[in-house]
Amino acid sequence: MRKLLEPSLYYFSVVAQAGSLTSATDKLGLTVSALSRHIAKLEGDIGVPLFERHARGMVLSHAGRLLLRHAQRTLSDAQAVFDEIQGDERRRSRTITIACTEGFAFDFLPVSLAAFCREYPDVAIQLEVVPSERASQMLLSGEASIALTFSFKPEPGVVVQFTQRAPVMALMHEEHALAGKAKISLKDLTAYPVLLQDKGTTNRQLFDIACNVESIEIQPMMTSRYVAALYRFALVVPDAIMPSGYVSVAKRLSIDGLTAVPFDNPLLTQRRLQVLTLAGARLDELASECLRWIIEDLKRTSSGK
Repeated sequence: MRKLLEPSLYYFSVVAQAGSLTSATDKLGLTVSALSRHIAKLEGDIGVPLFERHARGMVLSHAGRLLLRHAQRTLSDAQAVFDEIQGDERRRSRTITIACTEGFAFDFLPVSLAAFCREYPDVAIQLEVVPSERASQMLLSGEASIALTFSFKPEPGVVVQFTQRAPVMALMHEEHALAGKAKISLKDLTAYPVLLQDKGTTNRQLFDIACNVESIEIQPMMTSRYVAALYRFALVVPDAIMPSGYVSVAKRLSIDGLTAVPFDNPLLTQRRLQVLTLAGARLDELASECLRWIIEDLKRTSSGK
């Protein structure tokens, strides 16, 4: 803590506790003459003697006792600040900030990261749910270490650590009339309530493009930017169909009695999921392990394991 105190004040406090210049030099590594100059300067600045000099040593004057209490309080405050800073740095060093779109945040990442946190109980996860372009920006600005997005093309300045196809599929009840088909067409949807994501998502962009190409008009029962709201509607409306990415809901399908059926339109297979990091940046050991964990879980989830 000595570096957080004005040097002469620190030297004074050591001399006061040691009782002599000679004894204090052993702790400070200074010569008696150098230490004496510091004390003399401090007394000159204050304008009164801080010690009564005796043959057997140095005894604090009244002013010296007051100054020593101040120095001890200052040192105590400095220690508290130092501990707070160090504690904050330790928390920061074990915090992994992950930026992702809502599709990943709905179910996949909470379940996957919960398992990761059980393996690494000291980790702290900060999950930022943002649009795809914002996730990349957070990497570029250093606000996030890892990003998960759905995209059509790579972004400049980032490294794609993992990518795979993320087709838009038709989510529905297992007892739905279309659930037994190997693939369904967009035309099939016109007879059922459809739940669509917001127009700003890659899911909706692909869906609208595919409908335009096939000259099919879909009047949705519900639209929302929130995957969780649409998913809940899919659960309580028996005939509803929700165009969705598979990974977003894969860990919940069997639990909730839902299934995901592929579309036959090739445009709906062009989307890819990407796990991104900042180009040129090196992740620390904990973040690297988290990255590996997420990638392996994505592989397992996509294969249905």
